[in-house]
Amino acid sequence: MSFFRKAYSVVGVLLLAEYLAQVFLIATALFTIEHAGDNATSVYSAFKRADAFSSAHVLSGDVIVNLTTIVMIGLAIASAFPRRTVLLTLLLWFLLFAQFALASAGNALVAGVHGLNALVMIGLAGWLTASNWAFRWPRVAEPGGRS
Repeated sequence: MSFFRKAYSVVGVLLLAEYLAQVFLIATALFTIEHAGDNATSVYSAFKRADAFSSAHVLSGDVIVNLTTIVMIGLAIASAFPRRTVLLTLLLWFLLFAQFALASAGNALVAGVHGLNALVMIGLAGWLTASNWAFRWPRVAEPGGRS
């Protein structure tokens, strides 16, 4: 396996870990607000605590996930993967662009699709990483000539 294919696998796992961190950050922000007491002071305090998590979610998505996705596209091209794999990896970046648009939507129902799109991105990144995994053990021939 080439260096680029192994790097693609490693970056794919890194991207999945970043997606997991994104889910963790936004869930932490939401549950911090959800568990606020039933008074104005508690709600205000919960929003202030949740702001750090939601800000980290935005920063991570805008910068880290974006750069990792671009690196993964470059590695897909450098690995000389089939066109389908390169295009599906490029689709990850377009879905990420859609994430920005959905999060910015003024309508709550449209913005809610942001979470569904995230699940599609996680599934696609997982499938791409698993189906192009470069660290498989080589097959050893069985006695008698079978492999």
